[in-house]
Amino acid sequence: MGTKKRCIVPSILLMLALQSAALLVAGDVGAILLPSKGQVADEAAMAAAKKRPWKCCDKAFCTRSIPPICRCMDELFECPSTCKSCGPSMADPSRLVCQDQYVGDPGPICRPWECCDLPRGTRSNPPTCQCLDEVDKCSPTCKTCLPSRSRPSRRVCIDSYFGPFPPACTPKAVAAGGN
Repeated sequence: MGTKKRCIVPSILLMLALQSAALLVAGDVGAILLPSKGQVADEAAMAAAKKRPWKCCDKAFCTRSIPPICRCMDELFECPSTCKSCGPSMADPSRLVCQDQYVGDPGPICRPWECCDLPRGTRSNPPTCQCLDEVDKCSPTCKTCLPSRSRPSRRVCIDSYFGPFPPACTPKAVAAGGN
């Protein structure tokens, strides 16, 4: 049975190659444009801002191109003054989203910590969060870093952040005493 499978694949490839050759001889094939050469990519790049319209972004959506074309989908009460096109959020029309695009890195995250093992937050959507992790040194984005009450040599960032809970710093299996 293995011999039949080996014979079928080359036969299919030969048929596809012959059909392609027939199209080339007939002259029916036009230029093939890659996404980076196409009109859609050019229009998006032309519409993108020269300078990043936001200072920070937690919900960046970027193309996989090099350089990426990014949009920041953070829901805000007010768009930054550098945003040229501000519109209502699809999830919550009372909040706004900057519709601008930027070619390049989407920028730093907004929350004062990258990850958190002890988050505390409100039940609103999105919640207002705090991270109660005790660390050696607070993140540079933390505005208020105080000594821990239980261990004064450790620090706690007491900043509040309006948005989704950050990802956990420690994998759950390790935190639970697993491998």
